[in-house]
Amino acid sequence: MITALAEHFDARQAEVIVGTSAGSTAAALMRAGFPPTDYVARVCGRPLSAEGRAVLGSMPALAEPGQGPARRRGPGSPDLLRQVARRPWRFPLGVGVSAALPRGTRAMEGVDRFRVLFDKWPVQDTWIIAVDLTTGQRVVFGRDLRPSMADAVAASCAVPGYYAPVTIDGRAYVDGGAWSMVSLDLLADCDLDLVIVSAPLSTTDWVARDPGNAARVPLRLQLQRERRKIPGRVLVVAPDARMRAVMGTNSMSAARRAPVAVAAQEYVASLFRGEL
Repeated sequence: MITALAEHFDARQAEVIVGTSAGSTAAALMRAGFPPTDYVARVCGRPLSAEGRAVLGSMPALAEPGQGPARRRGPGSPDLLRQVARRPWRFPLGVGVSAALPRGTRAMEGVDRFRVLFDKWPVQDTWIIAVDLTTGQRVVFGRDLRPSMADAVAASCAVPGYYAPVTIDGRAYVDGGAWSMVSLDLLADCDLDLVIVSAPLSTTDWVARDPGNAARVPLRLQLQRERRKIPGRVLVVAPDARMRAVMGTNSMSAARRAPVAVAAQEYVASLFRGEL
């Protein structure tokens, strides 16, 4: 999506960038100055531009995800699970699921690369989203707290039940997607002319027969609730049936990275031509 957007706008110039889960890595790379036109090339293992190579330097290639979740027994956060049971209306569904799932034990590999790119937090607003596994509350790194960028990205990417929670200053954090896949509502008071949302786990269709689309509908509902809080123009990019067929239902599959990247660039480019 970032590469397709480059035909119209350099995403590095965005006034605010909000990154959640895998989106946190894109946010970090943008603020490090990585060229938008190099994203698809990087995912596909193609040669990068001179500017892209200069930004990454000795930063390692994309890490491969583990072969499967390794978990401890018991709920990941019994205290949080009790809080959710007492007041379920106070927490998004994903927070309750995160509390109930056993803690993953896989280390978050590859995110230390961001220590090479950042010696301090970016000057421009860059918000990385995670969830505190003790309180169940959303945490906005870069706005509320400023750990190292590598720790913030690791926390935001720590998929519950798959990766081990990431500890920062004595507190355990998991994937920000447990609260919201996009956290669009955080931009309600930012007075922005245009907000562009990448929502790969949402959908353009309420009803479709392809596998996994039913699981996407609640995410679309949540996104629409958040969208209503934004006074300005919002452009949401979500996959249609053809794009979902390329993506499949396993978002942890490294084998699909390249074909998904190529198809997504073409798909999103066609959307932007009609909107921007």
